[in-house]
Formats: sequence, C-alpha cells, structure tokens
Amino acid sequence: MAFKDYFQARYKLPVQIVYIILVVVAMGLSVPRLFMKNQPRTRANTIALGMGAKSFILIGYELLSEHTRFLRKWKSLKAYAIINFLEIIFWAAVMGLIFQANLKSCKGVGCYLSWGVMGVAGVLNQLAVWCFLASWFEFREFKRSRNTEYKEERLDSYQMSNKSTP
Repeated sequence: MAFKDYFQARYKLPVQIVYIILVVVAMGLSVPRLFMKNQPRTRANTIALGMGAKSFILIGYELLSEHTRFLRKWKSLKAYAIINFLEIIFWAAVMGLIFQANLKSCKGVGCYLSWGVMGVAGVLNQLAVWCFLASWFEFREFKRSRNTEYKEERLDSYQMSNKSTP
C-alpha cells in the first residue's frame, strides 16, 4: 500500500465530520474559562474561540462547495490545499499560546480546561495535516489527469488534421 493511499478522497468526509466535532469540543472547553471567577482573561483563553469560528467557516466552504450542486462552481482543489495548510499553522499557534500561558500560571479547573483545549488543538492539528495531504494529492491528481487529457486531445486533433490532408 502506497503512502498516498492513506489520503484518498473517500475518507475526507468522515475526517471532516470528526474535525467539526473536535472544533466544537475545543470551543466548548474554552467558553467556561471566560466566565470563571479569579481567572485572568488572556488571549490564550479566547484564541480557541476565534480559531474555531474560522475553522467552521473554512470547513463549511469546503463541504458546501464540494457536496452541493449550487455552490460547486466555487470548488477549488488548490484552495482546499491552501486552506488546510493554514489550518495546520493556526492550530499549532493555539497549542503554542496555551502551552506558554499554562507554564506561566495555571491554577484550578481553568488549568485543566486549558490543558484539555491544548490536547484537542493537537489532535486538530494532526487532522489538518491529514486534510492537507489528502487535498494536495487530490489536486496533483487532478492536474496530472487534466494535462493528460489536454495532451491526448491535442494529439487527436493533430492526427485528424493530418488525415484530412492528401
């Protein structure tokens, strides 16, 4: 089994559903930290909310443009690969910022919640890597097949033009 066989397009929808569920979990663990007494409100407490909202928008674009006929004209395999690559960076930033804040000061239930958000962000980061590789291989296959079809079409038209001349 080749490396790229693990990243086939047929696995994309189930992985994206798990991705959405984990984004909800990350956001759900972040909300209570905002309302806790005697806890400082820092960027580390709110970053998962912003990144989660951004992930919902981007994954929504991917799902809707791929699975609805009306929005299919905005489908772009190259855009999917770029979006999924950016997701890797964004969720790594969430992990890094929360880790840094936890090392500085971490107390009580808020500490446990922030470590939980960091763990979920790590899993989301790995799923984003998978989504990026799946999108990249799908994009490369599309380009390869498109170029092959174009070359075959040109060859056929060239052969037809040579047959018509005596």
